[in-house]
Amino acid sequence: MKNTQKNILVISYWSLREPLTAAAVFPYLRLLSARKDIKKIHLVTLETTRDFLPEVDLNIEKVEHHAINPRLQWWFKLSRIYLHIRAVLLMTHLIKKEKIDLMFAKASMAGAIAHIVHRLTGTPYIVDSFEPHSIYMLECGVWRSSDIRFKFANHFEGSQLKHAQYVITVTHNHRNDLIAEGSDPNRIKVIPSITDLAVFKPDCSAREQIRRQLGIPFNSTVGIYVGKFGGLYYEEEAYRIFGRAFEHFSDLHMIILSPADPTTIRSMALQAGLPGDRLHVMMVPHVEVPDCLSAADFAFSTIKPSPIKRYQCPIKNGEYWANGLPILMTDGISDDYLLMRKGLGGSVFQPDMSDLDSALVQIKHILARPEHKKEIIELALQYKSVELAAKVYDEILGPSGS
Repeated sequence: MKNTQKNILVISYWSLREPLTAAAVFPYLRLLSARKDIKKIHLVTLETTRDFLPEVDLNIEKVEHHAINPRLQWWFKLSRIYLHIRAVLLMTHLIKKEKIDLMFAKASMAGAIAHIVHRLTGTPYIVDSFEPHSIYMLECGVWRSSDIRFKFANHFEGSQLKHAQYVITVTHNHRNDLIAEGSDPNRIKVIPSITDLAVFKPDCSAREQIRRQLGIPFNSTVGIYVGKFGGLYYEEEAYRIFGRAFEHFSDLHMIILSPADPTTIRSMALQAGLPGDRLHVMMVPHVEVPDCLSAADFAFSTIKPSPIKRYQCPIKNGEYWANGLPILMTDGISDDYLLMRKGLGGSVFQPDMSDLDSALVQIKHILARPEHKKEIIELALQYKSVELAAKVYDEILGPSGS
């Protein structure tokens, strides 16, 4: 690419205030903004989330936000079609008006829209955090193979692999398989779900403050779960896993940070036998998540298992590790399970949960090691650091001169 300042268009399929956007999009925007060869970044978001979400501060230099809001909400499918058409029209307009040089799509659903715009305008595009979303949704039972959503997503995932300038996966497992299937190794890069280690780090004062605020004794063990329930994630099973943890830690308190309805969470937790007085359910802005993690001792990453989940890289894992928290995780997820099988950074359990007790015992052993937080933060530095993304951006965009 020419060594001139570029105008970039970034498209996210998630709403601006969705916690996932702050975790999965903002760090990459900051990286692009810091580059001297980037003049302006236009961020397009599809405001698909109907639930109440906390306000966010998009205070990133060079970034201008364009929201596409839903219409026709009385007919969900038609509303989604409307959003896609609006996105294509807006992006095509921005490319002409703002002289966009390159599009970045965040994940494959946004990549489908970027591909259509590419075919209309010729503007090259890169798909960041590419995953086979259609297969995920099929395997976890949310979509069926006859579903038009599956057919749409699956078709355009194939189009992206053929036509995107670069496809950036989140695991080496996925890259290796794509290359084995015939993809050009030079076009397939890897950036794991990164974490800002300057933001996500243990904070003793925050630990005391959050525990005091929630009425958790300072010496109690605290487990934490960040994220959603259902879909790609365990729902009823998650509460059974939490319940088993209460059996292993007699003084356990549980923090759940989720955009899901807190009443539903509490109801399902009580049905599973979790003690209500030691259950703390909250929804906080993403900027407050590090403080809550500092209050915890270990974390849960309860993802529905399937063979293809080796391609998934949970953002929460990096945030957990950056705070020095060992993770109790379903086996076979991401590249991380290979480390956790060795007792590094956490422990894994089989889908049938037959070894869940031994996995929890492994968590107790890790917590007993005086240097465990330092060891786990080193894993975050090695496998989840923002610098990993910066290195790949230098490879595909050229050195920024920053």
